[in-house]
Amino acid sequence: MNALIITPYLTTDIRKITDVSAYDLILCADSAYLAAQKEHITPHIVIGDFDHGQNVRPEKGAENTVTVPCEKDDTDTMLCVKYAMKQGADDITILGGIGGRLDHTFANLQTLAFCESHGIRAHLLAEHDEAFLLAGSIRLPKREEAWYLSVFAYDGACHDVTIKGTKYEVENAALDTNFPLGVSNEITADFAEISVKEGRLLIILSKKD
Repeated sequence: MNALIITPYLTTDIRKITDVSAYDLILCADSAYLAAQKEHITPHIVIGDFDHGQNVRPEKGAENTVTVPCEKDDTDTMLCVKYAMKQGADDITILGGIGGRLDHTFANLQTLAFCESHGIRAHLLAEHDEAFLLAGSIRLPKREEAWYLSVFAYDGACHDVTIKGTKYEVENAALDTNFPLGVSNEITADFAEISVKEGRLLIILSKKD
């Protein structure tokens, strides 16, 4: 099952970023339901503490709303992730959540790590950026528009990293969290081939200005 989690921080319309009809389960984290409502998107569930004032609270008694305390360990987005996992989701797209408050962006990147560690495919998707974790290998197609491809070690040293089909290629290289060696590459072939034998890579695709 694939799930879409809409976060409060969006820089454009939801439908401009993704096709909502492609998801089996749609969730809104906190006030993100307002953006969904504006585009006539009905989420299956809305989860949040709604701590930004009465004007962002859903109507009392809304059947698809779960209100949680402000003092909690999980972010609203993480609560949505855990709910989706309980419903059987094995592929999760977190929409938005890149930019805005830096701590929220970093929390969303760590949420990707939580998903990956539980065997769930997950990625962050925003207007100009995408991000996901990789433990293994992947082929990424070249896009019609110009995008940067950045590859970082996520939570420790990564060994035997190979990147081909790009402007800067490496084979059996080592990446470390102490130096951003893999920033701002570009896909030049039809596909970029990326693999890592030990460790987890953070893959970020950023649209050129």
